[in-house]
Amino acid sequence: MMRLEGNAPAKINLTLEALGRREDGYHEIASVMHTLSLCDTLILHLPDAPALDAAQGQISIGAHQPYPRSVEGETSHHTLPPTPWEGGADATIPADSRNLIWKAVEAFVRNCPHLQHLSHAVGEGSHYLSSHAPCERGTEDEGWRATLIKRVPAQAGLGGGSSDAATTLKLLAAWAAQWGIPLPDLHALAAHLGADVAFFLQGACARARGKGEILEPLPPLPPFWWVIAKPYGVGVPTGWAYAQLKRSALEPDARAPHSERLVDALKRRVIQTPRALAPLLHNDFDEPILNNIPELRDLRQRMEHAGALRVLLCGSGAAQAALCESQPHAESLAHTLTQQGYWAIATQAV
Repeated sequence: MMRLEGNAPAKINLTLEALGRREDGYHEIASVMHTLSLCDTLILHLPDAPALDAAQGQISIGAHQPYPRSVEGETSHHTLPPTPWEGGADATIPADSRNLIWKAVEAFVRNCPHLQHLSHAVGEGSHYLSSHAPCERGTEDEGWRATLIKRVPAQAGLGGGSSDAATTLKLLAAWAAQWGIPLPDLHALAAHLGADVAFFLQGACARARGKGEILEPLPPLPPFWWVIAKPYGVGVPTGWAYAQLKRSALEPDARAPHSERLVDALKRRVIQTPRALAPLLHNDFDEPILNNIPELRDLRQRMEHAGALRVLLCGSGAAQAALCESQPHAESLAHTLTQQGYWAIATQAV
């Protein structure tokens, strides 16, 4: 089988504004998102032939391993702390057709005309969950296998599952291109899989509108340092989080002043220091989520007291991002929070 590997980065929402409820039940958002060096690593094993059966899949979810090589080929000098599941596989992450990796494979096959003859509904397939070695069980000649080294916490607002799905689409596209197979519309597939998946297809920095699928690329930030942290065992369900905002129906002229201000600063390239960025950060979820979850409020206070320039929720939580002055500042803060019993990591905007 052919082996393809890619990193699936986490993201932070530098701004996040919920403008109102749409007629389809979703919330219209405005956000500026940026990818981080924190990432999962996905390894896909695909057939040595231009054929792929979406139903014949296996997903192995691996435990914490050292930080992978970056996209540019440079090796990070840091290793990540234990994952929130303490080095074992997270039972809350499915390893079957509910997983976004599996859904991405299925969507790619169903929408790739030259693979249509193999496409059929995903059944139970052959799958298992492992915290050790990659799957070694046999597959059909036209089946596939995925090994996911999970570093991005689940239910944290960091987009880990969406990023895994986008990386799956990119690796499948690279595999199909080797056979000269015309590709489906990856952006359309991504938008169907989830609101953040389309952003991870391009990465870097972008303004997101609509449900998050309408994207405008933006100049990226300098490689500022952040600390991402969360309490163990605390998650924030997305639907519940949006309900706390109590937004009314979307108005046609709804504005997003915080996002507009940051977009303008990025386009003018005037953000050259972390202190210049700090006052431009904003998240509508900060007040209602912290008011409802004391553990997150306590973590916020610890990060601010430790000298963070600005702290805000990642998405709707439960992770929080602290903007730091420098790499030593970020590493010191991450170490302190880890000693205090939190999951925490120093990471860069990339």
